[in-house]
Amino acid sequence: MISNVNFTPYVGNNFDIKSSNVNSKSPSFCGLQTLTHTNIGMCADGYIGKIRVRLAEGGEAFLNVFKGKGCDCEEYKIMDDFNNLIGEAQIKIKKILNYDHYEHKTDPSHVFVDNLRNYSTPGTPYHNSNLVYYKDIGTRLLQIAQRRSDEANCMGNIKLISKNESKPFYKNVIHMREENTFSGNTPFRFMWNPNLMYLPPESKEPLSRLQGGL
Repeated sequence: MISNVNFTPYVGNNFDIKSSNVNSKSPSFCGLQTLTHTNIGMCADGYIGKIRVRLAEGGEAFLNVFKGKGCDCEEYKIMDDFNNLIGEAQIKIKKILNYDHYEHKTDPSHVFVDNLRNYSTPGTPYHNSNLVYYKDIGTRLLQIAQRRSDEANCMGNIKLISKNESKPFYKNVIHMREENTFSGNTPFRFMWNPNLMYLPPESKEPLSRLQGGL
């Protein structure tokens, strides 16, 4: 759980709360400040823009994204216009300047994603039954991580450790792969984590465009 971060509640720019949060494909939403062309790394902490997601029962919604800092990471929260927490994730930028070129054929720098959660999804350990069910929360958080990876010159590389129940999403929707690595004389069983996953090169552009992108 992300904690110890102060987020300033967002007060919409005179939007009607109901109409700004749930969209039935209305052209009036074209002017919303989304993250499409935002340099997220340059944004100050607090509200940084909106993301478009799908409602499980049909239609679309625009939710607010807040940025904050943890002790060694960046933290992103997705909230509705009632300040309900819908989803969140931590990201750690792992820029590696010196690495073994024999072991690593390409730059191993990456963004590590941790504690990615969608509290609106039924049947998950963190489900909040008081929330509307929003789709694409995990996708948008990964797209934010990918944007930060690009901005930090980590080539869009992303890694994470998946929960067992989330692994089909990462494998079949995001098209991540298991990273089976071990080194030296350390027994394989102590180094290999079947839930350690990475975003391969051929999955980077599809992720950036998934469900319309940021």
